Amino acid sequence: MLKVHTVPVTPFMQNCTVLECTETKQAVVCDCGDAQPVLKFIAQQDFEVVAVWATHGHLDHIGGTAELVEELKVPFFFPQQDDFLRTTLPEHARNYGFPAVRVPEVTTNIDNIKELSFGNVKVEVRNCPGHTPGHVVFYCADADIVIAGDVMFNGSIGRTDFPRGSFSQLEQSIQEEMYSLPHKTVVHCGHGPTTTIGHEAKTNPFVKAK
Repeated sequence: MLKVHTVPVTPFMQNCTVLECTETKQAVVCDCGDAQPVLKFIAQQDFEVVAVWATHGHLDHIGGTAELVEELKVPFFFPQQDDFLRTTLPEHARNYGFPAVRVPEVTTNIDNIKELSFGNVKVEVRNCPGHTPGHVVFYCADADIVIAGDVMFNGSIGRTDFPRGSFSQLEQSIQEEMYSLPHKTVVHCGHGPTTTIGHEAKTNPFVKAK
């Protein structure tokens, strides 16, 4: 069984998600923007973190990853189409007034990987460019959840005015890769509360279902 824990991090209140396989007590950290709150949370749990995943390369989603993978000694899975963001993390941190960050080394490029797993959990990797060129989402059909990063929010969508963003790409990603999921699927967003695919397909004012 998959259990999703949410740890808000950074001044942007980014939802770092910790995915736990309750049967094997293995876990994965997804989108670690700040290591310390995540490490504090992990220390209070009884599972073992075996990897860190990222939906995309923005500072608030991977700024704490180098520290986290070093502390936990686990691999980092990242969509390397977003390498231009990963390699310039220190510059972005300075620009936003964040503490200094280090660039995490990528263990596995997930640009062309369709499935990831840990414990007894299998997760489909869906390419959803638009917010960033390499953005992916993680969909677990068995648990009816999708880790959406900044593709979609409750009643909104990710920004496309950042470098290499594209509204037309994001619109296509949402229509083809998100709205094609079962309507009961719970969407764990990169910011703000959860929603469902069905709710967004019916009511999202920015991208309509076909």
